[in-house]
Amino acid sequence: MDIKKVAESLSENEVLVLRNLKSKQISALELQQSTKLSQVEIVRALQWLDNKKLISLKKQEQEVIDLGKYGKEYMKKGLPERNLIQHLVKLKAIRFEDAEKKIGLSKDEFQAALGVLKKKLLVAIDNGRIILKVSADEANKITLEEKFLSELPLETNILTPENKFAFNELKKRKDIIEIKKQSTLLSQLTDSGKKIMKEIPKYKLVESITPEMLKKDLKNVKFKRYDVSVRVPEIYGGKRQAYYTFLADVKKELVRIGFKEMKGPIVESEFWNFDALFQPQFHIARDWSDTYYVNAESDLPNKEIINAVKRQHEKSWQYSWQLEKAKKAILRPQGTSMSARMLANKKELEIPGKYFAIARCYRPDVIDAKHLSEFNQVEGIILDKNITFQHLLGQLKQFAQVFTQSKEIQFIPDYYPFTEPSVQLNIKHPHLGWIEIGGAGIFREEVTKPLGIDVPVIAWGIGIDRLAMFKLNIKDIRELFSQDLEWLRKK
Repeated sequence: MDIKKVAESLSENEVLVLRNLKSKQISALELQQSTKLSQVEIVRALQWLDNKKLISLKKQEQEVIDLGKYGKEYMKKGLPERNLIQHLVKLKAIRFEDAEKKIGLSKDEFQAALGVLKKKLLVAIDNGRIILKVSADEANKITLEEKFLSELPLETNILTPENKFAFNELKKRKDIIEIKKQSTLLSQLTDSGKKIMKEIPKYKLVESITPEMLKKDLKNVKFKRYDVSVRVPEIYGGKRQAYYTFLADVKKELVRIGFKEMKGPIVESEFWNFDALFQPQFHIARDWSDTYYVNAESDLPNKEIINAVKRQHEKSWQYSWQLEKAKKAILRPQGTSMSARMLANKKELEIPGKYFAIARCYRPDVIDAKHLSEFNQVEGIILDKNITFQHLLGQLKQFAQVFTQSKEIQFIPDYYPFTEPSVQLNIKHPHLGWIEIGGAGIFREEVTKPLGIDVPVIAWGIGIDRLAMFKLNIKDIRELFSQDLEWLRKK
């Protein structure tokens, strides 16, 4: 190592950190206090010095005292006792009944402020009045508690006697300070670091050239050396959340291959979600344990469609169909309700036509690695006089391959009240095995005829959250909504 060259490559912050390092290990938080640099500046300087083998770094868990909920608020507007004594400096005395109103403190804050000031012998109580006992200069002095709060965060193991006193006083009060465990960097000079201290130039090294410098003679200017081989801290740029990006890509691909987007409300009526899809009113899925009910009003179509659906139910299911049941509002448990709405929308519906929706759905499921009670579903329909079940299987296979790159796809016969024939689509996950992705089929005539459709309609509802598990290579569906910064940065 060329000690002189390394010394001339150090930035101002690196030099400042080196000069504040002692023979023992010192934490990044202590360096922050002694150098007055920001946390980011300290961490970067330490990483650069570690890259150059001038210090040794190690991570350690430390107890750190920081501002609590009220502490952050009081740093902006002052501690309650500061607000009280400022009024006393102006008024010299104030009656109890006027104090809380004029100062704007809550009852608890007022009592705490009065107790602190009495303990410090700054005020006295006389005939229902609070009286200032000291001069204005004495009253305006910064207290140990205020000084302590302004220095936070601090590690519990490096408190001065004054800080310990302030800490013990403040921790008696609610949410002004909090103690939390935090990872910190401990740094110590290496032998090379000790040698380099003797070679650090006394003069300032120039790191960037300004227009003013160019106007002068630069012959005697000493420039800082740059080491392009040094590993610098990784910078993470802003980007969309990985799952949000996946949803946008799915939508873009569906539009690209000719699908038009459908819209529909999250708070849906039982009519559109169940009745229009030929699901009888006594079906178990309509029980409170399988559906979230909402105390709200929901819209229904015109009487012609309502009566057509009613006749179909009573003819096929042999029961007395109730309009009041159909009016009930629910949180949409499936995206297929939007397909029903689209088929009934004669102003916008085209035949032949291809439609899709990415729907937020809600079901009271038990949450685990494969299930959420709030999830997304990609819903689609294709209607054409020549469409067949074979077209449906081909479309589902295309979706599975495009969106998951999975080669292991499985079709299993299934049953749904609104399709016949029906099929279940499964895909093999590398960690979880076979996973049901969704259901599909050809809409029954009992669904399409009451809505005024006389051509075949193939339909599917796919759990897009589970598709994303393949794309993003995750084992637990809950990770899609993770707040883990490390995961969010890498995906």
